[in-house]
Amino acid sequence: MRDVSISLDMTKTPTSRIHPAAKFFFEGDKKFFVKGVTYGPFKPDSEGNYLGRPEQVEIDLALMRQGGLNLVRIYHTPPRWFLDRCAAAGMRVLVTLPWEKHIEFLRQRATRKQIAEAVRAAVKTHVGHPAVFGYLVGNEISSTMARWLGARRVIEFVEELIGIGRGIDPDALFSYATYPPTEYLLPQNADFCCFNVYLHNQRDFEGYLLRLQNLTGEHPLILGEFGMDTIRHSEDEQAEMLGWHIDSVVKCGLAGTIFFTWTDEWFTGGEEITDWAFGIVTRERKPKKAFYTLEEKLGRSDSALPHRPLARAPFVSVIVCSYNGGRTLAACLESLGKLNYPEFEVILVDDGSTDDTAYVAAQFPQVRYIHQSNHGLSYARNTGAAAAKGELFAYTDSDCMADADWLYYLISTLVSGDYAGVGGPNVTPPAQNWIQACVAAAPGGPSHVLLTDTIAEHIPGCNMAFYRWAFEGVGGFDPEYHKAGDDVDFCWRIQQAGWVVGFSPTAIVWHYRRFTLRAFLKQQDGYGEAESLLRFKHLIFFGPTGTAKWRGQIYGTPRFSWFVNRPVIYHGIFGEGFFQSLYPSPQSDVAAYLSSIEWFALTIFLFGLGIFLPALRIVPYLMLGGTLCVALSYMVRASIEPKFDTVRARLLVMLLAFAQPLVRGFSRYFTWLRFKRTPANVIRRHEHLPEGARSAGSLSRRVFWSEQGRDRHYLLGAMFQLLDEEDWRYSTDSGWNDWDIQIYGNFWWSITLQTVTEYHGGGKCLTRVRLRNRPVTTTVIFSLIALTLLIYRQLNVSHVELWSIGAYLLFLLFLATRARALKSRVAELVDAAALRAGLQRVARKAKIARATAEPEVQVPVNVTDPASPHLPG
Repeated sequence: MRDVSISLDMTKTPTSRIHPAAKFFFEGDKKFFVKGVTYGPFKPDSEGNYLGRPEQVEIDLALMRQGGLNLVRIYHTPPRWFLDRCAAAGMRVLVTLPWEKHIEFLRQRATRKQIAEAVRAAVKTHVGHPAVFGYLVGNEISSTMARWLGARRVIEFVEELIGIGRGIDPDALFSYATYPPTEYLLPQNADFCCFNVYLHNQRDFEGYLLRLQNLTGEHPLILGEFGMDTIRHSEDEQAEMLGWHIDSVVKCGLAGTIFFTWTDEWFTGGEEITDWAFGIVTRERKPKKAFYTLEEKLGRSDSALPHRPLARAPFVSVIVCSYNGGRTLAACLESLGKLNYPEFEVILVDDGSTDDTAYVAAQFPQVRYIHQSNHGLSYARNTGAAAAKGELFAYTDSDCMADADWLYYLISTLVSGDYAGVGGPNVTPPAQNWIQACVAAAPGGPSHVLLTDTIAEHIPGCNMAFYRWAFEGVGGFDPEYHKAGDDVDFCWRIQQAGWVVGFSPTAIVWHYRRFTLRAFLKQQDGYGEAESLLRFKHLIFFGPTGTAKWRGQIYGTPRFSWFVNRPVIYHGIFGEGFFQSLYPSPQSDVAAYLSSIEWFALTIFLFGLGIFLPALRIVPYLMLGGTLCVALSYMVRASIEPKFDTVRARLLVMLLAFAQPLVRGFSRYFTWLRFKRTPANVIRRHEHLPEGARSAGSLSRRVFWSEQGRDRHYLLGAMFQLLDEEDWRYSTDSGWNDWDIQIYGNFWWSITLQTVTEYHGGGKCLTRVRLRNRPVTTTVIFSLIALTLLIYRQLNVSHVELWSIGAYLLFLLFLATRARALKSRVAELVDAAALRAGLQRVARKAKIARATAEPEVQVPVNVTDPASPHLPG
């Protein structure tokens, strides 16, 4: 594969504005990495300008270009001549707009209006100028003032200022420069996030950057200030620190950094500052040692990402699985051909597509194309792995486009720690219409779940990479998962094996969301089916309603709300903490229940019951109101692309937020009930047992004897063989249950089987089996409905109505007969398994019923381990 480098000649005058895309900046289709330095303020001239003389500015800009810098950050609105000279020098300008942040600026309307007018006037002065990178509408509001005014009010005011500026110059970028004491001041409508951070310990610094990367979501992150004083520290220390600073910024995937400051000359607070020397050049513009370090690290002639060499660059097999994905496949394969990584291959697995996938694949001869009949996503991923040559397998989907540095960041994270695999975020590309924009903003999309800022509980299958040894160690993807859920199962099995999954916030793939409402609802239906299948295998990770219980923080949805799930802010004592951290609250259990299908079904039931009991009629209306409140809250918080953000779009998002958990929940229950039922013809069938092996004792208990050391494991091994041969549906103990096997029978009951062996020495083993009936969900629901109707009927008649009681008793009798019939059938199955395992039934006390044969049974090696459910293919 070719190595494509992205470059921008800094000797040319900027001709296009910079725009953000996910975690990066772009100029046109090329990445723009911010290599900035703060400039001034200097002693003001007669016109009140704080940027010095034009002649000195030209000298400084030329020296900046020599040092590899491409942006200057200033703290006052510049004169026109300054921007013109920056444009001529090929430098961008980030303007910090000053206003009176030290006062109680939100108390009086006149003050707020004055600040807004100042922002409006400053942006209007230079609207459209090519040198303007963007504006910071504020800088470091003090933590005590933010606490006094209220974080929510301050954020809303900053967002208002951004809106004012964007309305005047929509092509410029807008943000706010915050710092660790107010890391929670994150305006949601900012184009990028800017933090002023001064940490002199590299390990602490990198840890904090990774926190900020996750905190800022899909926005580019830059550092607005970072430096070291050369009065209190030596020039060698400054040079060393700025050197590792660049390495850390690149390693953590930031979109750029700005050094504080260009020169030791500094004027603020109405006076010259002489006891600080943060400059990378002296007052006389003599370069310090740090200048030459930056010159070496940043490079002179481009604005691309200054890649650090990887500690190790193993050969990677990139595996793309596609089923009828021809619409987006070409863009996917094109993006993979532009990856900035030394050695990799691309494998396309066509899972029986009926569209033009094969034709599109033929346009990319460098891609290894594998066609198979349709077996499902997991099978396709395993096929790709079997054909792969790499030490690592990196997976993405045909509806994704990889960022040019995707593999670079994935592998950089993977080789930096003791990880079995690594993943990154999947970001929605610009929508093609308002429907797709609403689908992208709706809940239920693929997202990652983080335990810490660097460790993931789950990474989506469209953006994951694993070592070959880890993949083979857990046996690859489970082919039972045809549509979705395979990535969740795989991540959980990796963690159960004791391994760790890492996370790289800048290893980005662009993932198209569904183009139509029907496709979105079909996707949610598939996710519901996957959750149901996962519950068979990972029961401990699921709640009583069948939804997954994540330990980590779910990303990819609106994270912070001041109405629902209000975040917690640690301010420190008296509001003066140096690092005032924002802690998003976990997903609301109340909101999840109010929007669940169980809650909705109960609401419908109470609506029906209200027909007979007028006193209950208000209850279902209140319950439905709670459900609508959750959808309304999501509508308010949803992030919709600005050009599609209309009233009808918001209403559609509310409708999708209402419908999504219902569609997913219905599919979950439908799949659960369908796969929990063994076919009726299997249950009606009987085992062919010799007369001596038939039991006339209790159906609930079985006792078996062996003098050849055949214990419960032999019996369980034979049970698994019979269940598979006869096509029973069952689940195996996952380590958290008090039973060994749960056998799913008819529409009403299941059976749990538990075993224990008594060891009597000399190979003598007495194995006991206990069978218990368990009602399934439908049994509970129908029983409650029947009981409710019976009670209602008896309360509304003047005498005891025998026919309704009789009908209810007949229903109970029906349930009892069905339970006994299923238990009798499973007891036969146990007897047949015992016969196959060479065990002798103990018919009565001290009497052993000898079987006619003792066939050898090979006990599966994983019989005592959690096993996957037996599901239809």
